[in-house]
Amino acid sequence: MNEMLDLKLVLLRGESYGPIEMEGLGRSSRLRMKLQKKSELSDRLSINILGLIADGRLAPGGRIPPERHIAEALSISRICVRSAFDRLKENGYIESVQGAGTRVVRSSEKLDQLYAAHLENVNDLGNFCAYLDEFLTECVDLADPSSAVTDIFQLLLGVSGPRRRFDPAIEYQVRLDLARASGSPTLELLLSKMARGYQCYYNSIPRIDRVVDQLADTAGTMITAARAGDKPALVTAVRERNRIMRSAVIAGQGGPARQLASDDLVLRELSAHQPEKLSDIIAQEIAGMLARADGNGEDVLLGERRLADVFGVSRVSIRHALQKLKGDGLVISRERFWTRATRGDEETVVEARESVEENVREFKLLCNLRHFQEVWAARRAARHATKKDKADLKRILSEMRRPIDSLDRSIDLDLNLHLTIARSAGSALHFFVNEVLRGTVTNYFAYTLKNPDLRGPRDVLIAQHEAIVSAIVAGDEDGARDAMERHVRFFQHNYNAYVFGAAAA
Repeated sequence: MNEMLDLKLVLLRGESYGPIEMEGLGRSSRLRMKLQKKSELSDRLSINILGLIADGRLAPGGRIPPERHIAEALSISRICVRSAFDRLKENGYIESVQGAGTRVVRSSEKLDQLYAAHLENVNDLGNFCAYLDEFLTECVDLADPSSAVTDIFQLLLGVSGPRRRFDPAIEYQVRLDLARASGSPTLELLLSKMARGYQCYYNSIPRIDRVVDQLADTAGTMITAARAGDKPALVTAVRERNRIMRSAVIAGQGGPARQLASDDLVLRELSAHQPEKLSDIIAQEIAGMLARADGNGEDVLLGERRLADVFGVSRVSIRHALQKLKGDGLVISRERFWTRATRGDEETVVEARESVEENVREFKLLCNLRHFQEVWAARRAARHATKKDKADLKRILSEMRRPIDSLDRSIDLDLNLHLTIARSAGSALHFFVNEVLRGTVTNYFAYTLKNPDLRGPRDVLIAQHEAIVSAIVAGDEDGARDAMERHVRFFQHNYNAYVFGAAAA
């Protein structure tokens, strides 16, 4: 596993281990895209502190509040805080200085690597956030009063006001509100999980009067366009706003960081990013498993011992997660097992599963997201792929050429190839988005490759993959971009023809 890629993922996730087992990429083993390891509270706290160091808000030599103060502010034990400190010390980011408390180290190779990882994340986030802003704007309905798009954009002027200031928290809230207004569960999930990423990017924007004034002007233009129902003008204003932010970030890189000058500010920042409870994370995962399960009625049995083994956590954490799902009406307890709640009780059961055939809009949305990510990753992979990356891609392609009896195996290889391209590109953001949307992504691959009307002839798919891999191996950035563009558009074209052809019939 690439150490830099792992560090970038840690900063985006807010925890050490993620759902995708990247050690298996490029091998013939089946990918597991589920939660793999317990994320302890101390682990997530240490990474919250690491994030403050990475973006310069805790400067080299800067003081970290005492254990007791952090424990009181976050309502956690001092043992938990001490464990987080010990981990950061062990990894060479902080140190105890006699008579001066705990401080960030003044210099080290680890610190330089951390700053480099943060900078790469910021640059990737700038591209992706700009894309998402336009995409969100395209998805909302300006004619629908219930979406209240004008009121959402009004928040941007509210933080500017007569004094005109830039607030990263409000910037993120606007995007999250737009995702909710779009009515897309996929977009809402993605935006809700990207809070750290957005904060990371917006915190890197210099707070200088010229930039803040320009952003306030674009906010006014966006409100005017939204009020008039002029979608093209709104998209143009959003694009200009992101151009200003991106230019400011690039111009400000390497400049002085906005340091947190007091313990109170550090504690306030840590409290704003209070780690999510493990039981809540597991409850979300189990709910997703139930939503994707086959069958009807009460046929899904959940054993605490088995679930504890699958997620790598204690049975106590599993029990708390199941109790939460019980309160939501998704499961009921029965003897030694838990089971999916009866579908007949409409007041307590939330119908979570919708096939892609029943939700055309969500599937097309994922096609667009995948288009942007895959084309971007292929070009970067052609520039950054190592000898090992290239060998892995060629090995997977070789397996894809052989006769394969199992369709599931073909799906696994296809997904593996695309994730290996992401690894070759060094894009932590690409991996992170796949983690967040793992259920939708795996369903996307399964649905498209199991449907002959969508996947097309096998030899055509092989030829497309060969063109992509050949360009990456040759270091041909434009060729890799163009080959991936053709591959993704092939599926988009097939899907449009399939859906609208079926509707006409």
